[in-house]
Amino acid sequence: MTGCVQQRGEIYYIRIKYQDFAGRQKEKWVSTGLKGRGAKRQAQQMLDKVLKDHAYLEAEDGKRSMLFSDYLKQWQLSQEDKVATSTYEGYMTYFDCHLIPYFKEKGLTVQEIKPLHIYQFIENKLSQGRCDGKGGLSRAGVKKLVGIIRHVLDHAVMVGDIEYNPALRVPVPRDKNEEDPKDKIVFLSAQEAQEMLNAFAGHPLEAMVYVTLYYGLRKSEVLGLKWDAIDFDNNTISIKHVVVKNRTVVAKDATKSYSSRRAFQILPEVKNLLLAMKKEEEINRALYGTAYKNSDYVFKQEDGTLFRPDCITRSFQRVLAKNGLKKMRFHDLRHTTASVLFDKGWDINEIKEWLGHADIETTANIYTHISHMKKVALAKNMENTFVLKSEPTELSEPNEPQIPKM
Repeated sequence: MTGCVQQRGEIYYIRIKYQDFAGRQKEKWVSTGLKGRGAKRQAQQMLDKVLKDHAYLEAEDGKRSMLFSDYLKQWQLSQEDKVATSTYEGYMTYFDCHLIPYFKEKGLTVQEIKPLHIYQFIENKLSQGRCDGKGGLSRAGVKKLVGIIRHVLDHAVMVGDIEYNPALRVPVPRDKNEEDPKDKIVFLSAQEAQEMLNAFAGHPLEAMVYVTLYYGLRKSEVLGLKWDAIDFDNNTISIKHVVVKNRTVVAKDATKSYSSRRAFQILPEVKNLLLAMKKEEEINRALYGTAYKNSDYVFKQEDGTLFRPDCITRSFQRVLAKNGLKKMRFHDLRHTTASVLFDKGWDINEIKEWLGHADIETTANIYTHISHMKKVALAKNMENTFVLKSEPTELSEPNEPQIPKM
């Protein structure tokens, strides 16, 4: 690893050259924040410290002696140009807030990591993993962290830094205070969904909730719906663009999977709504004039400002709470669509195609859960159907056998 001081504009930077996780020559520019007279000299004085702080980029003694915290950081950096921006930003949160700080404190090299260390990490995160100090992370959150550890250590096995992956078969125990994630999934009936929809009457999210309920769209898909994806002549809606957010909002002409890229027939009532929205958009554009924010997106505020994914979640749940409705996520509208389709007699493959699931297993999991709920509801419906005229008598304890006298 080498470094030098260079100027970009008015600011002095330290330019670091190193070999990355995959053995490629790369460089990193670190801003000193210094400018003006004497800045170059001060930057030169910072050079050794900056190189030391960034030693994780390239361990001097080779990867075999690298701290696991540095190994994690280097793997994270290697993913930047391999995954979507939103995915990488998710990685940043996992690595910077949870994985790296924990293992840096332990001071273990990648070769020293044992199954027990990973199990202790899991226990720590379940009990006190929240960054705000208010308890532990959810089991689902810990599973994601363990999944990343497994990926990193798989790479370490592949390149010969370790002989086996110690994270394999380390179980993620259930937090005794946590509900089963499946129990948190909400499936509304058509009637319940209508009652919920009524609560959004006149609200900016009303149309979005309405369309989402019909087509079972993901939040990223309904936010990414553009007018050019709607063919009013042939009555079709194409799902081909999404808007997602992790740390930043990203709009892209790509869906979650190939199966997610699908087309629907426009139902008559949905077509009427969309045509009315298009007319209203023209009125708003004239009303706001130059202040109107032009875009081709269907769902937006009156002045053309786009909805942010995180704001949708908060607004949606505020309306539910205000009206005393069942707590649910926006994504549960998609599950509700599956439930309604199930009640209407659609089979599992038809539901899979409508929802755009990549594989039948995902649909089957939802299908099984709905089937179980249906059986519970049917059993509940059978309660008190018949009445006994005579009260059941309590069974008495049998008399103790008499021992015959000899």
